[in-house]
Amino acid sequence: MIGSTVPTVGGIEKAFYWGDKWGCEAVQFYLTLSRKWEVDEISKEKIDIFKRAWEESNVKEVVAHIPYLVNLVSENKLTRDRSVERMVKEIERANVLGVRYLVLHPGSTGKQEKKGAINILKESFDKIFEKVNPDGVNILIETMSGQGSSLGSSFEEIAEILNALKNEKVFSVCLDSAHILEAGYDIVKKNGYEETFVNFEKNIPIKKIRAFHLNDSKTDFGSKVDRHEHIGKGKIGTTFFKKLLNDKRFANIPKILETPEMEEKSFENLERLRALMD
Repeated sequence: MIGSTVPTVGGIEKAFYWGDKWGCEAVQFYLTLSRKWEVDEISKEKIDIFKRAWEESNVKEVVAHIPYLVNLVSENKLTRDRSVERMVKEIERANVLGVRYLVLHPGSTGKQEKKGAINILKESFDKIFEKVNPDGVNILIETMSGQGSSLGSSFEEIAEILNALKNEKVFSVCLDSAHILEAGYDIVKKNGYEETFVNFEKNIPIKKIRAFHLNDSKTDFGSKVDRHEHIGKGKIGTTFFKKLLNDKRFANIPKILETPEMEEKSFENLERLRALMD
């Protein structure tokens, strides 16, 4: 199930226009405005327009990304409190729209120890779930590159997060190809693909992967610098993507592009991915 991050200028229902134009089976976008804390209410009319556009589209799955300003482990209590409130709104919005998957960066710890930050993440979600029922929403903890003080750059750390959060039905994983290379998983070397997923499964059941971000990387293996590149044009090349796209374990999992120059280059990148499928 291949798709892309899509524009939503003019309304979130525009996601399906772009999804169909680019031949996407899945799309990703923000459910709310990503650069401000306040979330406007959504009318029943807009909900109906969104659902009708989805019903009339060939898009099968919607993956929503939580805005980057959300940091549930922030050292700043105001930021943390705002992040909790924003997550409540995002889950509520996903519920009313029928969106199943919310991708979340686990957060930046600042000067905190990571184990302490993971406990804070759990406390933040305890507060969130006091205010909203996640219902059918699955929150996908994204694998990170290790840039700065970000949580979740190793499979062991993602496993610690999932174990702390405990809720099996609600929390799963979004695996980002560029991020895992940048974090130090050599997916390019011979047998790197197979070794990486064996390593993953030593820590986390493979069924917990509910979405992929398919990005090539501008930076090298182990760089811990998060820079996305067009498919086949960066340090990953095409072998990893070919193996992933033909891996029957992941046939029905959304695989989402997040490459630069989205409106100009997404279709070209999608065509490159389709050409790798047997």
